[in-house]
This record gives sequence, structure tokens and C-alpha cells, in this order.
Amino acid sequence: MPFYYGLRTKVRDPLERKKVIEKLQSLRASLDANIPPKDVENTLLLATWNIREFDPVKTKYGKRLPESLYYIAEIISRFDLVAVQEVNQLGEWKDVMRILGSSWDYIATDVTDRSLGGNGERMVFVYDKRKVRFKNIAGEIVLPSRLLISKVPKEAGEQGEEAGKQFRRTPFVVSFQAGWFRFDLATVHIYYGSSSGEKLDERVEEIAAVANFLSRRADIGLRKDTALILLGDFNIVHPEHKTMKALLDNGFEVPDALRQKTNLDESKYYDQIAFKTKKDVIEFVNSQSDDPMKRNAGVFRLFFSTFRKNQIDDYEVAMKKVPALTSKKYKGDLEKFYKDWRTFQLSDHNPLWARLKVNESDTYLEMLKAGDEPPP
Repeated sequence: MPFYYGLRTKVRDPLERKKVIEKLQSLRASLDANIPPKDVENTLLLATWNIREFDPVKTKYGKRLPESLYYIAEIISRFDLVAVQEVNQLGEWKDVMRILGSSWDYIATDVTDRSLGGNGERMVFVYDKRKVRFKNIAGEIVLPSRLLISKVPKEAGEQGEEAGKQFRRTPFVVSFQAGWFRFDLATVHIYYGSSSGEKLDERVEEIAAVANFLSRRADIGLRKDTALILLGDFNIVHPEHKTMKALLDNGFEVPDALRQKTNLDESKYYDQIAFKTKKDVIEFVNSQSDDPMKRNAGVFRLFFSTFRKNQIDDYEVAMKKVPALTSKKYKGDLEKFYKDWRTFQLSDHNPLWARLKVNESDTYLEMLKAGDEPPP
């Protein structure tokens, strides 16, 4: 449960604070109704979330309001581990961590080079230490020459390295353990480029490259009873599109329950959670129950409870301080501006989550009883 003590000093006006508290209560009720509760030892609640331009060096849309950091912390707190994309600086992120409290920790990459694409961002894993343990292994993926992106074939007789690209934003792999469940998480923020042409082809190549590179590693891991989960913002268009095909053709599975639309207008399947399965190591049970508490995957819709359309008046003063409001795009139109501005307060992606079984003590005991050699 996040710590709310700071609300007293971060939101000093009592009337404004009352509104923020009411919105927090609404958000908490929505999370209660849509996400299963965390438990101590049987399941892992895993999520991926692209938080739009979190704490950038420069922004046309103004800084996040103090209340937005509380909403972000509240959402993260409902999971055991969240892979977060598009974190820029760490100042506001540390504010979120203070709200989450001392039982939470995070691992972050360095910022990417803006000249490669993206906005100078980090990949972050944030996790509840009461449930998840960092196994002291972390690294970024560097492609071998055979998997380079947009590779230029060598001319006959040409010497030297093959010419090609690494990822625009380097994927990040970290080892964790939760209960009996040992797993590596690889998070990505795939290059978007364009909706067609060469830039779309490069997006597909990036997806194929990371899936190809990690496929063999996933197979080796499963033989040692360690799962590899690939998740993040893949910029996938839809399940039948070549962007998804590039992921699936390399042996990763995306269960039907996880093939969900994650952008705000629910038109694209940008974010994904993919893995290879092995009995008693990692399996996913599709649940078609109408009861959200019995589901094993879902998307949490951000603006059903915070920054709703009918709350625009609450933010008029804050929006009027942002120079972009008077730009050619908005021309002072508050309603049009609010629709975009609120995505820079929370995000333009909804979090995607999955629930996985992590308690295999019964299996372990059965193996011992049968005289089999159980994994260490």
C-alpha cells in the first residue's frame, strides 16, 4: 500500500486535496474491481507499462502534477513486478518510489542515445521485495553480426564486419525469483518508425531480432527450470500483422488472453507479454471468467477513474500555464488540449498484466518421493 503522508505538503490547498483524495479513492476502487489481489506465495502479478515521457529533460506539456505521481504509484503497487518503458530522468521516479515505500526497489538502464531514436529514455524494473528477489544478474542485449538490423550484404571478396544496426533502444534482461519461480525478464521498447515502408520494416526486424536472439536462451533456461519472459512495448499493430508474426515465428507464445488492445483508443496491440512454456515451470491458463478476480490477464484502463473527461475543470488553471495550449495545434482549445495533456500526466498506454503460478512445492515433493532429481 502506498504512503500518502506527502499529500499534506504536496497538495496544500484543502479543497484541492479533497478532490485528489476522492480521485485516489475512485482509482483504488477501480483497481480493486479489475485486478486480482496480490497473495503471499502462490501467484505473481506481472505487468508492463509504457509511462509516456516520464520526467523528460524538456517537455511541451508541462511537468507532472504531484497528484499524478500518487496515481502512478497506486497503479504500480497493485502488481508484484512492473516493467516500465520510457522513463527519462530519475527525479520524479524517486518521488514515486518514496510513495511506494521501503519494501519496493527498482533496477534501471542508462539513457539511450537520442541520435539513435527515442527520447533519451531508460528501461526500468520496479518490484515488491516482499515477493520478488533480484538474482544479481542484469544486462543489455547486444546483437551478433548475423542478427544486425537493416544489414547490408557484403560484396564478393569484401573483408571486415557486416554493416548493420543494433537496436534503437537496447532491450534489458534481468534475473529474478519469486517463491519457487525462477525467471529472466527481457523488456523492450521497439522502434516505431512509421506505419508503412522501410521504417515499418525496421520495426519488424527489431522484433524478429530480439525474439530470435532470446529464443535459444529461453530453451536453455527451461531445461534448467528457469523461464524467460519477453515483454514491453513492441508497437504491434494487431495479432495477424507481420509485427506479431515476427515475434511468434521465433517460438514465443502470446496467449489469447494477453492479445489485448493497449493504446487509449483501443485500436492497437502495442504492448505484449510473451514466453515459452514448460509444465511445472511456466504455464498460462486462459480464463474466460466474467469475474475479474478469476482472470489471469488484462488491461487496466487509466482514464476510467482519473483525469476523466468530466474533470477538465479541475485542471484548467494547470493547463493554462502550459505554453503548448496556445500553439497552432490547440489554439487555446482546452478540451482538445486536455485530451493530450492528460496522457503526459499518466500515459498514452494502458498497463497490460498477467498472473502466473509461482508455488511448485507440491511438484517438488512429488519428484522427491518418486526418487527423481529435482532442480536446485
